[in-house]
Amino acid sequence: MGLRAGLIGCGGLGKVHTEALQQLDGMKMVAFGDIIGEKAEEFAAKYGGEYGTTDTQHIIEDPRIDAIYICTQHDSHADLCIRSLDAGKHVMVEKPLALTVEECLAVGEAVKRSEAILMTAFKMRYYELIQKAKELIPEPLLVVMQMMDNRWPDEIWANDPIKGGGNVLSQGCHSCDILRYVAGSNPIEVYAGGGNYYQKTGVVDNLAAVFRFENSSVGNWIQGDSNSPPLTSKFYLEAFAEGKSVTLSDRLCTLTYSENGKEPQVFKGTETGFVEENRAFIEAIKTETPPPIDHIDGLYATLMVLQAFESLESGRPEPIASLVEA
Repeated sequence: MGLRAGLIGCGGLGKVHTEALQQLDGMKMVAFGDIIGEKAEEFAAKYGGEYGTTDTQHIIEDPRIDAIYICTQHDSHADLCIRSLDAGKHVMVEKPLALTVEECLAVGEAVKRSEAILMTAFKMRYYELIQKAKELIPEPLLVVMQMMDNRWPDEIWANDPIKGGGNVLSQGCHSCDILRYVAGSNPIEVYAGGGNYYQKTGVVDNLAAVFRFENSSVGNWIQGDSNSPPLTSKFYLEAFAEGKSVTLSDRLCTLTYSENGKEPQVFKGTETGFVEENRAFIEAIKTETPPPIDHIDGLYATLMVLQAFESLESGRPEPIASLVEA
């Protein structure tokens, strides 16, 4: 019999993960939880679940459930992760892992004392052309990751400084994870500029930062919601090595590879990731091996953003590696 999963948070990402599992063998979403009971029951009926409930603890403690998917508002991630791990459940948690370093570390402690695994859902690592970029330039000197959105509405929960943290934190953890992944190294420190320019909730809404990595590579991160540029698109990445470069535009679905003395090559891909990360999660559980994207990756992605915020306040580079070591 296959693995049985429970979903907490019956919103857009909960829907995506449930439908991804329907394309795979090995795990089925059977329980659905949400603060709105009607929504949980609607998901259970639509996706062939066994029940929907507002009692998330009931799902966490259900002995028939092997894994918990956490797709709730960001400020609840850490608590739900810890409760699920302490109940012996495997966890797939949507990004960000948590909104503070202390919460990320608390999740890490729960992983250590549990026999279960936790995977952070950074689906962009599975984009076809992100993988191609790493293949073409495995050891870049410089990496640029840009994610510029159109202005987020004032009233959405993700713009709340407590519930979501705003665009730069909410989506910036994706950018920072990709930056670290493509650089192939952990960041030492960050120096940032930007701030709150117009969002009424006071969150940081536009930022540019430079990361220095342990392998001597340098990363440039640009994040905000002032406008999504049509030429590069919302998602844009470049990587450079001696005599060569890759450029990913068109939401990272078009890659142009340039090498001195040769004609540029153009590769086309698609926005993949959800099915692939779920397949990897199932495989890790079944083989009892660490997941490819774990709580350490989630910690780094959050810490990179938060230390960039610290740099905005201090006006100087702020450490990352020394905090992780401490």
